[in-house]
Amino acid sequence: MKRILSIVACTLLAITAQAQLKYGIMGGLNITQIHLANDDYKDYMNRARPGFVVGPTAIYSIPKTQFGVDASALFDLRGARSRNEDLDTKVKVTSFQIPVNVRFSFAPSDMVDMFVFAGPQFGFNVGDKDQYIISGTGKTTGHAMERRWKLTNSTMSMNVGVGGIVMDHVLVRISYNFAFNAAGEIHQVDLIDGTSKVLTSGKAHACQVVLGYLF
Repeated sequence: MKRILSIVACTLLAITAQAQLKYGIMGGLNITQIHLANDDYKDYMNRARPGFVVGPTAIYSIPKTQFGVDASALFDLRGARSRNEDLDTKVKVTSFQIPVNVRFSFAPSDMVDMFVFAGPQFGFNVGDKDQYIISGTGKTTGHAMERRWKLTNSTMSMNVGVGGIVMDHVLVRISYNFAFNAAGEIHQVDLIDGTSKVLTSGKAHACQVVLGYLF
């Protein structure tokens, strides 16, 4: 039995080496800014807030070429706060993100492998999907109302960036993630009759600085 397990383990290692497949974990900082479609509401949330991203990653290098593919499963926290000092608006976008990037690598030295990358990212929003912004009174109805930040169910975005792998294990990269669709919407909710209308939507773009370790 031990001999069989040893053969299986050696076979798997040989396949992994042949395929040049590496696994690891990475984490880092999100610097986020939520861009609203309607500038009339930009005072609510247009100041960048730090967040974080963390999760496992896998890198596949295509043999005998400088190209490869990487994919990750990341827990991602982004946020914004009001640019108006009189408001205390703080909203969050909590999601699971699946980026898939095409890489082009080049080695300036034996110890460092540099790369550039780009690719789509698919996000699934989780956490608190209905967040309070501000209360007030409707101008036309006189009813008490609230304005709320409501997350959409999913997002799609694009990554572009550069990075390096030091001594085959230490991963460093910086990238910009720009959204194609809205991460959430600002709703005005009438607290008397329960009606709601969308005032504007917001895309959550982020600059990311990530460190990782490849096994």
